[in-house]
Amino acid sequence: MSDYHYYSNPNYGAPPPPPNGYGYGPPGGYVPPNGQPPPIPASSYPGPPLQNYGPPPPSHAGYSPSYMPPPQGHQYAPPPPPAFSSYPVAGYQPPPAAYPNQPQQSQAPIIYYMNVPVPSPAYHLPPQGDIAPGYEPTMDVDKIRKATKGFGTDEAALISVFGHLGSLPMAALAAAFKARVGKDLEDVLKSETGGYFGETLRALVLGPLWYDVDLVHSAIKGAGTDELLLTEIIADRTPSDRQNLFIAYRMRYGRDLQADIRGDLSAKTERMYTMMLSANPPPDHAPLDYKQIESDVKALYKAGQGKIGTDEIAFCDIIINRSRTYLAALCDAYARKYKSLTKVIKSEFSGHMRQTLLFIVEGAKPKHAVEGPGIWRDAKMLEKSMKGLGTKDKQLVRRIVRYHWDRNRFEAITAAYHKKYKKSLESRVAGETSGDYKKLLVELVRGA
Repeated sequence: MSDYHYYSNPNYGAPPPPPNGYGYGPPGGYVPPNGQPPPIPASSYPGPPLQNYGPPPPSHAGYSPSYMPPPQGHQYAPPPPPAFSSYPVAGYQPPPAAYPNQPQQSQAPIIYYMNVPVPSPAYHLPPQGDIAPGYEPTMDVDKIRKATKGFGTDEAALISVFGHLGSLPMAALAAAFKARVGKDLEDVLKSETGGYFGETLRALVLGPLWYDVDLVHSAIKGAGTDELLLTEIIADRTPSDRQNLFIAYRMRYGRDLQADIRGDLSAKTERMYTMMLSANPPPDHAPLDYKQIESDVKALYKAGQGKIGTDEIAFCDIIINRSRTYLAALCDAYARKYKSLTKVIKSEFSGHMRQTLLFIVEGAKPKHAVEGPGIWRDAKMLEKSMKGLGTKDKQLVRRIVRYHWDRNRFEAITAAYHKKYKKSLESRVAGETSGDYKKLLVELVRGA
């Protein structure tokens, strides 16, 4: 197997991810080089300034240590603070104008999105150069050209290329293909492949960030809104992830994502999504305040169980604007005093609001903390894509593709799936799909 396969060298020499998943940098912010992106309205930035990377995260791909139940006496001990500095090593650097004799930057810098290294969307620069050390795209470009030239398409050759590339090699391949062939790789695959096989290939070529941009746009375009898809992309995200999504969306469509989402929704559903888009919760490693947890337990009770009717906005305010670690402690405290918070949400809410609040809470609740935040929830989401009469292929494609980029986390998801359903995710996917589409999805799952 080639040394550029992502599960043998997941980050390809890329810089380590941010220490707390939020990408905060030193005071004063990062000053971009020449070739900076067009200005974006301040309303598009609910979180801190876009920063480069810092030291590597703890286990489970950038998540903070899992919440542990409090010791006797209800003393909620916060997770230990990181042993490393929160700031990038290099510190502040003056803008390029201060160095007139220095060459200008020739490629987009690497950032982290969903704990995966990707070229920054904030620059009109191709991801060329040695962004994926150890990977040389020339042979893969030749394979793709051979597989897509002439009559018919060699699907097996395409699977051998796209079934194993990590996020940075995929970006390097797309850039090299365009430079050598003069066509977008995405367009070539769209014309040469079809069905869910072609859709999966296209999702892989787009990479983690640009695929999310494509998905969020599809969720709100046309008549009606796909609220479930919107929730999967927007909810339970760090401020820096949302910020990068806003930037990339504007780069692709020339529009403000927050405004587009608000214009597609109404009433309290619109307010809930506006809260998620604007949320700036503390990082997961922030110390827990037990008095605040106790206060939130009372507030949630008064907003739900403790009254006739439900104060949806008060409920959303607490659930949306707290860190995952805090929510885990809150779920535990509420269950000790009343009952499971998920049961309360199921009885007090309905429709899209219920669906979204459950998505957030089930990603944080401490019942399965050992697997990591969101692991158990995402394993169940995969099963929901295949359960019942017929496979929900669009859901299955997007979930496998989105989950598979973060290999460590995907391994935890596949392990949780096997633990819960007593069968491997690979065999389940193989039984629900067929043809080249099946072979490609199985190859992606096998990588875990």
